[in-house]
Amino acid sequence: MGHARHPLSLALAVLAAGLFALLGSGCGSSDETTESGSSSGGGATPSEQPVGATAQDCAAAVAGISRLRVTGVDCPAGQDVVVGWDEKGSCRAPAGASRVSCNVGDYRCLGAAAERGLAISCARPGHSVSFVAKRG
Repeated sequence: MGHARHPLSLALAVLAAGLFALLGSGCGSSDETTESGSSSGGGATPSEQPVGATAQDCAAAVAGISRLRVTGVDCPAGQDVVVGWDEKGSCRAPAGASRVSCNVGDYRCLGAAAERGLAISCARPGHSVSFVAKRG
């Protein structure tokens, strides 16, 4: 006479086999990122990716601003936020302050003192612009 298998142990064995098959199939991606920030594989071309899927480095259009990075917007729109931030006196941190906040158009900007200047992050739903401003 043989032993009857418990239905739970059979279900666990099937589940474990499925997990091993999934792990063995390479469910992760080893795609490398190209200079433009788009994935070199995976079947999606840059035009098929949703806006904001990747961050993009941009040239800063204002003196004293570095490391401009945008997500969900293009570089000219990010540069417009930087110009708006620079033109608003209330966006600059007062002497001795470690944090600052202000509005630039539809964006809420928050700044924090960092080693290399004032790290600024401006955001609105689905869009962000970040940069480093030289402390003045």
